[in-house]
Amino acid sequence: MKSLLLYEDRELSAEAGYPEKDAMTADLNLKVIFQAACRPVWKEGDSLKHAEKEDFFIYDAMKRIMLVPLSNGGQVRYRQRILKELLAHPGLAAAMHAVGQRAQLTLSRVRERGKEKRGGGGAGSGELLGTFELLKTLVSCLDELKGLLDQEEFEEESGISSLKRRLDEEYSEEFRAQMQEILDDMEFFTEGGSVVLSMGLGPGMKEDGICLKRIRRLGYKEKQSALMESAGKWYRKLFATGIVSLREEVELREARMLEETAFSYVLSWFGPFLKNLMEFFEAFSVHAAFYLGCMQLWERTAAFGAGFCFPEVAEDGGRAAGTEEQKYPAGAKTESAGFEFFGLYELSMAILTRSVPVSNAAACPDCRLLVITGANQGGKSTCLRSLGIAQVMLQCGMFVPAASYRGGLYRNIYTHFTRREDAAMNSGRLDEELRRMDGIIRGVTRDSLLLLNESFATTTEKEGSVIAMELVSALYESGITVAMVTHLLQFARELYAKKPEHAVFMSAERRQDGTRTYRMVEAAPENTSFGLDLYDEIIMHGKKEA
Repeated sequence: MKSLLLYEDRELSAEAGYPEKDAMTADLNLKVIFQAACRPVWKEGDSLKHAEKEDFFIYDAMKRIMLVPLSNGGQVRYRQRILKELLAHPGLAAAMHAVGQRAQLTLSRVRERGKEKRGGGGAGSGELLGTFELLKTLVSCLDELKGLLDQEEFEEESGISSLKRRLDEEYSEEFRAQMQEILDDMEFFTEGGSVVLSMGLGPGMKEDGICLKRIRRLGYKEKQSALMESAGKWYRKLFATGIVSLREEVELREARMLEETAFSYVLSWFGPFLKNLMEFFEAFSVHAAFYLGCMQLWERTAAFGAGFCFPEVAEDGGRAAGTEEQKYPAGAKTESAGFEFFGLYELSMAILTRSVPVSNAAACPDCRLLVITGANQGGKSTCLRSLGIAQVMLQCGMFVPAASYRGGLYRNIYTHFTRREDAAMNSGRLDEELRRMDGIIRGVTRDSLLLLNESFATTTEKEGSVIAMELVSALYESGITVAMVTHLLQFARELYAKKPEHAVFMSAERRQDGTRTYRMVEAAPENTSFGLDLYDEIIMHGKKEA
C-alpha cells in the first residue's frame, strides 16, 4: 500500500534538490513562506495561543518538498489536481494531517524505544507489547483515514481519489473485520486470556514440537473467575483455569517464555503488513503536512485579499530531466520556455505587510536573458524575488502568487544576491562575491535558471561592467537562462546595443516628478539610476524639516 500523494510512481523524492538551498532560501525570503505555511490561520473563536502556534513538522515538510523541483509538467499537474481537490473539500487537509501526526508520534516513540533497547539489552515482553501497540495504533489510523475519504466525493481523478480507491481494494471491509477480530483476540496479553499450546518431550525432557492451538480473550465471567483464583498473582491471569496450574518458579519462568514465544509468533504473521503500514505512514505524514501547509498559506494570504493561480508549464524548452547529451545533442539549438505572467507579486512581502504589494506583468515566452535596470528604490529587486519565488512554487507543483503565470521547468535555480553581510565588510567584498559566483559556475548546467541581484556592485562601474559582460555573455551563449537586476549602466547599455536574441530589457517605472510606481516596464536601459531623487528626498527634505 502506498500513499502516492506527491508522485504517481513513488513516495518521496530520492533527489537532493536545489544545490544551493541555503543561499536560495535566504535570497528569496523563503523562510517567511515556510513560517506562514506552518501556522494555522486565526479564525473567530480561536485563542491567540492557537493562532500563533507553529507546527514544525509542517515547516520541515514545506522546506523539504518545495526545495526539490519536479522534472516534468505531468508531475506538476498531478500535485495541482490534489491541491484543487483539497481546496474543494475544506477541512480535509487538516484531518488528514491529524491522522498522519498520530501515526508519526507512535512511530517516533517506537524508534526511541528501539534506541534504548539497543543500549540496554535484548528483547522481552515490553518490546512485544510495544510492537503490538504500534500495530493497533497504525491500524486505527488506517481506519480513520479510510473513514475520512469515504465521507467525501471526489469529482476528478486525482492522487486523493486514487488513494481512496487503493484503500478500498487493499484494505477491504472483509479484511478489516478479520484484522480487528485477530487484534481483539490478541488483547489477552494485557487483559488476560487463554493460550492453548500442544507439545511433546524431546531429548533431556525438553519441550519439543510446540504448537500454538488457540489464543482467546476471556469473557467477563471468565475474567472474574480467574481473578478470584489468582489471589493477586498477575502471571496466573495469562492461563485459563483448569488447563494448567503452575506453582514452581522455574516452571513459571519457562511458561512465561513460552507465552512470549507464542505471542511473538502471532505478531510475526503481521510482520510484512506492519512494515508496509509503517512505510505508508512515514510517507503519508510528510505528504499530509505539505498539503496542509499549502492550504494554510492559501488561507493566510486570502485573509488580506491576496490571491494565487495555478500556473501553466511551458514544456517546449527541453527542461525535462535527463543527461546533457539526451537533452542537447551536439550542434542542436536550444530554446528557452521563458516567462509569461500577469499580476505577479512578491509573496514574502505580502505576508510580512499583510497587504498586496504592487504587481508586475511581462510576456517574454522565449526569454533566456532578462535584464532589469532603472531608478533606485524602484522595486527591481522585489520584482526579481517575486519571479524566483513563483518559479520555486511552480516547480514543486504549488500555486503561485499571480493572476496568471506560465513558465518553464529548470533542474536547478541559483541565486546571487547582494547580502547584508557584504555591506558590513571592510575589505574583500568583491572577492567574496566572486567566490560565491565561482561556486555557482562550477555547478550550473544548461537547464538552470540564474537570478543575479546587483552582482558586482561592490567595485567600480568600469570594472564591474567588464566582469558582468564577460560572465553574462558566457552564460547566455551556453544556453543558461539568466534574470538579473543591475545598476551597472555601462554594462546594460553595451549589452542592449548588441541586441541579443531571446533577451528582454525592463526598467523600473518613474514618473516625471520622481515618483516610483514599483512597476517594471519593457524599456531600454537609461543613463542614470536617478539617485538624486533619493538625495532630494532624504537629505534636502531632512534639512527643510530641521
